[in-house]
Amino acid sequence: MNNKNEIVKVFSGDLYQATMVKDILEANGIQAFVENKLMSVIEPWIVSPGGIAPVNVKIFGSDYTKAQELIAAFTKGE
Repeated sequence: MNNKNEIVKVFSGDLYQATMVKDILEANGIQAFVENKLMSVIEPWIVSPGGIAPVNVKIFGSDYTKAQELIAAFTKGE
């Protein structure tokens, strides 16, 4: 990451997946927020074509590497 204060997307998925990723990140000291939370429930085809992976989790760029490691462990079921 070039800019450590830049807000970057680290995960896209369904609302329940994004919520779990956010909780994992926050449990490990990474401030995170969910983007498109409400719209993904109301009209998912509006936030993402076809309604696939309509919710994003975003963090500060300074936490990007650590977040990627945690997300990789989550997606592998660790």
